[in-house]
Amino acid sequence: MGLRKWLLKGILASVFGVLGVLFVLHEDSSVHADVLIDRPPSDVWKVVSASAAYPEWNPFITRVDGDFREGATIRIVLGTGSDSMVFKPTVLLVRPDQDLCWRGSAWVRGLFDGEHCIHLTAVSGGTHLEQTEHFSGLLVGRLTRDVIEDTRRNFQAMNAAVKRRVESKTP
Repeated sequence: MGLRKWLLKGILASVFGVLGVLFVLHEDSSVHADVLIDRPPSDVWKVVSASAAYPEWNPFITRVDGDFREGATIRIVLGTGSDSMVFKPTVLLVRPDQDLCWRGSAWVRGLFDGEHCIHLTAVSGGTHLEQTEHFSGLLVGRLTRDVIEDTRRNFQAMNAAVKRRVESKTP
């Protein structure tokens, strides 16, 4: 019986030690990237809300299976080939010509979660497109800084692709 108690105490100490390290390293993070597009929000909305067309133009979100409807679970593929990642987020908000938001998790909810939003604002001469993502969960923090920087670069590439696609279409 003594060995069993010793093992249990060791396992509990290890679990609490790992959780303690994760707590110390934890740091919720956000990513932001924006672009000005020389078209009205309704034109930009037609591109960002057309989920089936993402493979044609999007270098970051290379596939979306499902429609952007509040409460719907969609399937998103990031990247291509062996480096691709699949998420199954829930659509949180759909406000045509304004906002599109979803929340998803990597692995298990609460470890590495993200809430992604695309905001469109009418400005003089066009649209201000802003993408944001707020990361939360036990694994978010100093250990995931590279992932967060990659996300920022991918948002910038996606924003540039949206701009090209929208501005190349005849108004």
